[in-house]
Amino acid sequence: MRLNVRRWGVFNLVGLGGFVVQIATITLLTRAWGVSSIVATACGLELAALQNFVGHSQWTWRERRATSCRGWLRQYWRYQVAKTASLAANLAITALLIYTGLAPEIANTAAVLLCALPNYFISERDVFGYTSGPC
Repeated sequence: MRLNVRRWGVFNLVGLGGFVVQIATITLLTRAWGVSSIVATACGLELAALQNFVGHSQWTWRERRATSCRGWLRQYWRYQVAKTASLAANLAITALLIYTGLAPEIANTAAVLLCALPNYFISERDVFGYTSGPC
């Protein structure tokens, strides 16, 4: 599988938007409301995943957008399944780095960077690689 430079750039811009949502959620939940770092990170990751799916559907892979409600639901389901492993890896990396003494925001930043390229290729192939098919 080859890296499409334009798509990789758009992927990262959409991801940056999700990252802002993620870090803001973690910061708000931990610092303003006293929620544990792990719970706050899990919430931030899921909000970012939702934002990223919408952004990737609209911009990164816009030519592969689902054309029906049923198609959109299938694509969203594939996206959520694909993101499960990524979210687990991100949460595990973040937890490990927090355990070593890093602040939650720094730990999560490192986890996001480590997961970026695998996320791109999984989305390219398994989520947005095709747009329709029988349910």
